[in-house]
Amino acid sequence: MKSFAVLLAAVLAVASPIQKRDVGGVLICSGANATGTCEHNVYKIDSCNNITTPFNGSTLTFAPDGEAFFCYPYAMKCGGICTSPEGCTLGAVDFSYPHKFNMSEVSWSNIKSFSCHLKSSASV
Repeated sequence: MKSFAVLLAAVLAVASPIQKRDVGGVLICSGANATGTCEHNVYKIDSCNNITTPFNGSTLTFAPDGEAFFCYPYAMKCGGICTSPEGCTLGAVDFSYPHKFNMSEVSWSNIKSFSCHLKSSASV
C-alpha cells in the first residue's frame, strides 16, 4: 500500500496542470438555443469585432463564456455611426444574461458588431 502512495505522489507531481481557458470566448449561432450554424471564438478584449456571414443580421445565440468579462452587442458595424433613436447597443451581455441563447426575446437578433471588456475586480 505504501508503494501505491509513493507511485500516486510521483504521478501527481509530474502531471501537467489544467490549462485555463482564454478570456473572451463567445458562442455565436444563427439559431436560438445554440442551433443552426454556430461558431465559438476567443475575441480580443477591448476591441470591436464585426459579425461575419452567416451571422451578420441573424444572430439568435450570443453567449459569452463564464469568465469575468462582458460584451456589448451593437446594431452597426465597427466604427459606424449610430442613427437609432433608441440607441445602438443592448447593454452588457455576460454569462449570466438570461436571453443569451435567444436574443430575439429582447428583439436583438440583428447584431452587426460587438466589443468585450473585462469586469472590474470590484464587480466580480
